[in-house]
Amino acid sequence: MLDTGQIALNSEALMWFRRGLAAASANDFERAIAAFNRVLDIQDDCYEVWYERGLALENRGDYVEAIASFDRALRLNPGDSTACEIWHERGNAFQYGLGDYSQAIACYDQALQLDSRHEAVLQNLGNALLYGLSLPEEALDAYNRALMINRENNLAWRNRGNALAELRRYDEAIISYDRALSIWPDDQVSWHARSLAAEKMGLGDHQPTTHAAWYGSGFGEQTFVEGETDSEIVFASLSTAINADSSSHSSHQITPTLIVEDDWGKREMMLERDQYTLGRDSNSDICLHSQYVSRNHAVLTKVNRPDGYPAYQITDGGLDQTPSRNGLLVNGQKCQTVILQAEDEIVLGPRVRILYRLLPNSSD
Repeated sequence: MLDTGQIALNSEALMWFRRGLAAASANDFERAIAAFNRVLDIQDDCYEVWYERGLALENRGDYVEAIASFDRALRLNPGDSTACEIWHERGNAFQYGLGDYSQAIACYDQALQLDSRHEAVLQNLGNALLYGLSLPEEALDAYNRALMINRENNLAWRNRGNALAELRRYDEAIISYDRALSIWPDDQVSWHARSLAAEKMGLGDHQPTTHAAWYGSGFGEQTFVEGETDSEIVFASLSTAINADSSSHSSHQITPTLIVEDDWGKREMMLERDQYTLGRDSNSDICLHSQYVSRNHAVLTKVNRPDGYPAYQITDGGLDQTPSRNGLLVNGQKCQTVILQAEDEIVLGPRVRILYRLLPNSSD
């Protein structure tokens, strides 16, 4: 926690800075950024303000601006401890925001030069190496270094298991998952990963796959490293698309439904209206709870199919056609607009997935 009394700001600037910190702590990042901007209008030579502004911008999803703000903070020569944190957050903005893993790793290296025992930096370095650049051996080294600092880091044990699984060292991976589960027994991701590792043992030449981006590849074979760039690993579902048969069903028997997963968990939503907006904005018809989702991320529009079945088209961006920051991935393919088919998987960012289903009406 910052001791704001030790920051070299005049009384008016300090008042606005404290307002910005209070707004940021309440997750009101718009108000926080506005307050920090007022500080900088008065006095722009305080690295703490640039740093806190960068954090607020990062939380709002404005990663390019956040990086620029971190750069201004670094140019003001903060102490080694603060500089380490700034390099760390700069790396996170590149990795989790922009998907630029090489730049993220360069930032983490800078941070580790200032503090070689920074547990979170080592963990995020491992994530960039494993989930971004598909370098499990190097990632394993980073996770091992993090665990030398804190043996109770269940996420490091889990990700270490994922790296070992990518190296086909399944027996060692299971031991790592067991350590993660001994720390957090309710970690369903580790249970799932352990199950996959057990299934993979003895399968000969089968090669696990790694995807070098935050998104999944859609449907198909399950994989240990499916998509995300941060430590909350999500595995792809083994799904079979439903092919609608107009000879055996009628359109009124089917309800289009979304299975939405975000930071608030999983929920089911039936679609009936002609149009829905999706985004982080609380006024969106379907509000998605994640810093990685744009305020106005996508639009769902009902369309008429020749066979009479209800259908929806998803289009990237808001109603004003401004594109989202991260775009849309449908079954692993980047799309601007597409008519959804049953069992299509839509990914809008890390930990934000939507499954589109055609479900029979409960009265059937």
